[in-house]
This record gives sequence, structure tokens and C-alpha cells, in this order.
Amino acid sequence: MYEYNKVYQELADILNDKDVEKIYKNFRGMQVNFPMRLYSRESVKKEIAKQKGNIDIKGLAVQTGYSVYTIRRIINELKEDNII
Repeated sequence: MYEYNKVYQELADILNDKDVEKIYKNFRGMQVNFPMRLYSRESVKKEIAKQKGNIDIKGLAVQTGYSVYTIRRIINELKEDNII
């Protein structure tokens, strides 16, 4: 069996061979950047709107990867728009 190139080997260590092959087939030759945050700002905003007044700002920041400052800014935006 052939050995993977370095980046594919790193993925294989995390995933499985089948998933690595899917990534290869769909993204080969492309440069891919992974954002620091997993969740979009819009989805975080929606989640905050759902929680209304029961928002754990620090917990939400840790969970989403956004800073406490950014979470507070989103809350203020929602308040300005009369959503919360």
C-alpha cells in the first residue's frame, strides 16, 4: 500500500482512509483555510436571540470561540434591533 503525503497522513490520523479519500477527491490541488471559529456569527446571533435574557456570556464565548467582547457586541446589536 502507498503512503500518504504528509497533510493527508495527518488527516488519516484523525479521520479514516475513506474520509481522507473524499477530501482528496473534492479538494485536491486547492489551498484550504480553516477559520478560527467553527460557528458563523449569524448562527451565534440566532442562538443568543433564542436564549433571550438567560445568556451565559462567558460560557457562550468558550463554546463558540468568540470573545466575550464580541458576544456582548452581538447582544447589543440584538437589543438595538429590539430582538431581545
